[in-house]
Amino acid sequence: MNEGVRQRSGSVPGLAEVAALIGPKLAAVEIELQRNLRSEFGPIDDAGRYLAEGGGKRVRPALVLLTTGLLGYTGEQDVLLGAVYEFIHTATLVHDDIIDEAETRRGRPSLNRVYGNHFTVLIGDYLYIRSMNMALVAGKLRLIEILAEAAERMIEGEILAHRLRGRSDVSREQHMQIVQRKTAWLFAGCCRAAAVLAGASERVENDLARFGMSLGIAFQLVDDLLDLTADERQLGKPVASDLREGRLTLPLIDLLERGGPEEREGVRRVLEDGSFERYSFAKLRAGLERYECLEASRRLAEQEAEAARQIMRGFPAGAYRDLLLALPDMLIYRDK
Repeated sequence: MNEGVRQRSGSVPGLAEVAALIGPKLAAVEIELQRNLRSEFGPIDDAGRYLAEGGGKRVRPALVLLTTGLLGYTGEQDVLLGAVYEFIHTATLVHDDIIDEAETRRGRPSLNRVYGNHFTVLIGDYLYIRSMNMALVAGKLRLIEILAEAAERMIEGEILAHRLRGRSDVSREQHMQIVQRKTAWLFAGCCRAAAVLAGASERVENDLARFGMSLGIAFQLVDDLLDLTADERQLGKPVASDLREGRLTLPLIDLLERGGPEEREGVRRVLEDGSFERYSFAKLRAGLERYECLEASRRLAEQEAEAARQIMRGFPAGAYRDLLLALPDMLIYRDK
């Protein structure tokens, strides 16, 4: 088990229950994704195939499908909407890898390493525009508004992250703004858009958006933990990539606040060098554990997960609510 990320109870629902409830629709989302990644234009088709082969957790489509199911939606546009939000997520990953000069993504060379930065920027742009065109099929202007707002917030988060890159004076508040904008806002958008598709009230839409926001924050905080604690083979990328790429996450911000002179200077050296040549990862990890920085981030993730569960308890009982109540545990007690 990873330090800082506890295992969830075996009594709560898991992937098997998700597959039983929404498996056919998730499979339909996969078909929709592959269909929309294809193009008559050869270069885009090649890149689309490469992205499709990379797979992913498909958390955002699952969130759309579970939320529309919770609200009793019986149409087919939830599949389209799930694919739309996965497209937006994929576009941000493509652009992030260029900005971070990433070498790998999900255990294989990143798109920018295969096709080059200039072409990959255009592929990311194409995915954004393609997602908007897909959403237009649903025929609801409100869905486009929600999607555009989520994309806007994500770009704001990336801009803030870029401005703070390489700096050792990043505050907890600044980092949480990045977490909310880059990750949680899209989770909230999935839930809000699902409510609109199902014709739910404004109150239900707002409640589900708050659920998604807390869920997204918890998810990203655990991602930050896994970057420092997971096995590299499971993670699909080098450990401590965030720090080596100049990004301070919450455990590292806490270490700079709580740690001694050696720990503070060590973090600054890795930020400056982009490597662990002058300060080893083993020393960094020991400091994070000594000052309980990993534990503090885990507790915050669990608090956000509980906030999400508390909101979901206000919805009528049933199979979909059961899985949405279990989803926070499924996302925060994971190993990759």
